[in-house]
Amino acid sequence: MGWIILIIVISITAYAVKHLLTSTWEGQVFSFKNFLLLTVTYSVLLIGFATVFTVFTMEGIQVMQMVGGVSSFWELFSTATYFSGMMLFSVGNGEIIPVGIGRWITLLATFLGHALPVTVVWTLIFQRAPSGLK
Repeated sequence: MGWIILIIVISITAYAVKHLLTSTWEGQVFSFKNFLLLTVTYSVLLIGFATVFTVFTMEGIQVMQMVGGVSSFWELFSTATYFSGMMLFSVGNGEIIPVGIGRWITLLATFLGHALPVTVVWTLIFQRAPSGLK
């Protein structure tokens, strides 16, 4: 069951990133629509990577090494969400260390967390540039 959930989550996450990168942005750089699109995409990424870490852990594949243990599903998911957020929004690991295949998943999360804002800013600059620069 965990693997089916994993496939669904990866599909939804890939769709969210594709939708963000192919969306047309409103004329204003700071608009509610643009902010909402980024917020929803990052929320999907955050929950998606947390689900990936949780499913792998529940299937017995160690992807993160935590200080202290977890006693319930929700505690594991909460820890995975925290770890996912650290990877998407910063560079630090803190008290959770990726291990095994978790290092590659963490690398992907970190890359997306840093590449998406740059892509969005570059797209906004490109769309607002005079026609001679395009």
